[in-house]
Amino acid sequence: MDFYGSDSQQLRLWATKRGLPAFRGEQIFTMLQHHVPQCFGDISPLPKELRASLDQAHRLCPAEVVTNQESSDGTVKTLFSLADGKRVESVSIPTRTRHTICVSSQVGCAVGCTFCASGLTGVERDLQVGEIVYQVLYHHQRRPVTHVVFMGSGEPLFNYSNVLAAIRLLGHPQGLGLSRRRITVSTSGVAEKIRQLADDEPQVTLALSLHAPDDESRSRLVPLNRRWNIAALLQALDAYSQRVGRRMTFEYVLLADANMRDHHAHDLGRLARRYGAHINLIPYNPVLQTPHQRPSWDQVERFTALVREAGGHATVRGQRGADIDAACGQLVLRKKAETAV
Repeated sequence: MDFYGSDSQQLRLWATKRGLPAFRGEQIFTMLQHHVPQCFGDISPLPKELRASLDQAHRLCPAEVVTNQESSDGTVKTLFSLADGKRVESVSIPTRTRHTICVSSQVGCAVGCTFCASGLTGVERDLQVGEIVYQVLYHHQRRPVTHVVFMGSGEPLFNYSNVLAAIRLLGHPQGLGLSRRRITVSTSGVAEKIRQLADDEPQVTLALSLHAPDDESRSRLVPLNRRWNIAALLQALDAYSQRVGRRMTFEYVLLADANMRDHHAHDLGRLARRYGAHINLIPYNPVLQTPHQRPSWDQVERFTALVREAGGHATVRGQRGADIDAACGQLVLRKKAETAV
């Protein structure tokens, strides 16, 4: 039973099937969402005998914290160990007015972007709903969460049903009650699921991990482009834009050696202008096992200016967690290396 991945109605049904009053399921849901217990023994509204019997029969918590890395800027990277021993990461990104959690949706990643640590070991499995939601609830205890971004390890649209259920659970009015507009799903370009997301959750913000505006460059950096090329993506984005009518975001990691020529800037600006999309330019956070180079600030400023000249609305994301393993997959990769030694 995925307790942290169940809503109040599902837990009420579970309780009645066990011969318990339905309100016991409601009590469990409330405690999970607002107190984040590690075991049934921590759910004080339940009778002591029931807590003991449930702990004997079930594992409640889907993950345990292995380590927290805290940056001087307040960013916190958390490494979780799941019930089967697999490990995933999440990142807490606080600002004066926001607390954003970057969550993982898979163990590893199948996309294999050449600049990202998450895909270096491939994908091992999808995360369950509760394993996704728990990443948010854990950090919510430290400070109320205002925004969630599916930009951690994994391709969210390859784990579509569980990501969709997690979005709905995070928005549950008896739980965190997050507005859909405060949830962002980032995809490397799973065209068919982009269309489906527009129908299922039109208020969620879509972010496309573009990283190159032409097929030749993008296929080198994002192998998924060989399956859904730029033309296929544009068809999906056209349908999404017509259905949703909301601004989307293009994510673009700046790699000094691969995607920062003048023609890249011009094409990127034109693509973004087509949808009124916001372009999030992200200076590369170096990963030792990848071949790419971080651009200088002068290079970043010049590229940004060229994108804007072409009509793109672009901003440069400020680097967070530079003094810790804050980029996707870095902490998992380092811990694996330490274990191997």
